[in-house]
Amino acid sequence: MFIFIKHGDNQQFLVNTNCAVVVLLYYIRSKVKLPKTNTIDLCEQTGKMKMLFLMKPNHAEYASKYLTARSTYYICKVERGPPVALRIQCDALERRRIQMLKMKEAKKVVIIEPPASVPSKQSGRSDKKKSTRKSPTFRNRPDFRKNKGRQLNKTTKQKK
Repeated sequence: MFIFIKHGDNQQFLVNTNCAVVVLLYYIRSKVKLPKTNTIDLCEQTGKMKMLFLMKPNHAEYASKYLTARSTYYICKVERGPPVALRIQCDALERRRIQMLKMKEAKKVVIIEPPASVPSKQSGRSDKKKSTRKSPTFRNRPDFRKNKGRQLNKTTKQKK
């Protein structure tokens, strides 16, 4: 599957996500002519970072696992501070994400179960005796025509 990558002055290109995350980031970095030392990540249109840069280089998971096909992503340059600062930012983002999930759960409509089952009107039949009668079998119209045609042929032969 493919995704759209936007960068610069409304420039965009397609990227195949059926590859390792590290390979995908390397390709994107070379496509926009950034040095190998720059750390980049992808962001959704809502601004949510995908945190792909945190994956280990020897990790071979496919990018399609983390990215939605046919979506648009923006290139973000990651400026690293001390390792503690990055961890604090990641933790804050995770807490915010959990808050958003809780808010969505609270907004869901609660389904109210109907009261205990009330017996419905009976149609005169008792539930104890159910009919086991099968419906009569009918011939299909094409079968009927075939038989009729055979009978006509027999009668025409007799007339001759």
